[in-house]
Amino acid sequence: MKIRTLEALEDAISDEIAWRKRELTTARKLVQQSSGSTQTANLRSGVLILYAHWEGWVKNVARLYIRYANTQSATYAQLSSAFLGNALKVKISSIEKASTPAIHNEFALFLMEGLSGKARLSEDLVQTQSNLSSAVLSNVVERLGLPRRTEYATRANMIDQELVNRRNSIAHGQFLELNANDFLALHEDVLALLQLFTDDVRNAASTSSYLKDSV
Repeated sequence: MKIRTLEALEDAISDEIAWRKRELTTARKLVQQSSGSTQTANLRSGVLILYAHWEGWVKNVARLYIRYANTQSATYAQLSSAFLGNALKVKISSIEKASTPAIHNEFALFLMEGLSGKARLSEDLVQTQSNLSSAVLSNVVERLGLPRRTEYATRANMIDQELVNRRNSIAHGQFLELNANDFLALHEDVLALLQLFTDDVRNAASTSSYLKDSV
C-alpha cells in the first residue's frame, strides 16, 4: 500500500504502534498481577514480547517512512545524502553480482545522467538482523538520516545487555534471574526509546528530511 500524504503516514504509524502498545501493556500487567512461579514465567515471556516489539516497531516504522518518501516524486539529485546512499546501495548491489560490462556501463551512465530521474528506494535496506543491538539501531538511524540521539548512546548497555542478551538467553532456553522491578524499569526505558525514534521519524517526514534541501 502506497503512502502519499503525511496524514496517511501518521495513520499508518499510529496503526502500527497501537497494537504493539496494547501487547506491551498486557505483558506489564501480567507481571504486576502475578507472583511466585507464575510471575517468573510472565517475566520470561515479557522479555521476549518486549524484544519482539522493540525490533518490529523500529523496523516497520522505518520502512513506512521509506515507503512515504518513495511516493513524493523526488529525483535522485534531490535526495539527502542518507537517502541517496540508500538508493545507490541498491544499484551497487546489482552490479556487484553482474559480470557483464553492459551492466557496469549502465551504472556509469546512471551516475552521469540518471540522477535527474525519479528516485526509488528499497524498504529492505532497513535490516534489524533479528538482533537489534545498539550498533544495529545506530545503523538504522544513520540510514534514515535521523538525529544521533545521546539517549541511544547512554542506553547502549541497557539495549545490549538488559534487553538483547536477556532475550537471547531466554530464547535459547537458559535460566535467567530477573525480578519484577528490573522488568518494569526495562519496559519503561524501551518504550521511551521507541517513542523517541518514532517522534524523530514523524518529524523527519514533516520536514522532508529525506531531501537535501529540507525545511
